[in-house]
Amino acid sequence: MKNAEAVLAVKFKTSFEAKELMKICNENLQSFRDVPGLIEKYYLAEEVTGAISGIYLFTTKAAREAFWTSELAKDIVPRYGVIVDTLRVERYDIAIVLNDAVLA
Repeated sequence: MKNAEAVLAVKFKTSFEAKELMKICNENLQSFRDVPGLIEKYYLAEEVTGAISGIYLFTTKAAREAFWTSELAKDIVPRYGVIVDTLRVERYDIAIVLNDAVLA
């Protein structure tokens, strides 16, 4: 992703059943499409633990931080039934992207 500068990873376990969670995720797709500076969001489920992750790719660090302080982000815990003591949030800066690397 040539335009991505920052990543946000949000990982948690949920009190919702898988079918209910998928319904909620699908209902909220447009809200995430409208986030300024958000290039991609991946919804992931860990096979072994059942943990859920959202991986967000942003154009800038400022866009990432603006999202994380937004009402949409503040609503993640109740919207997805997050079990609060399992919530883990990590911020990453993109250093190298394999498919965008220029070969000498």
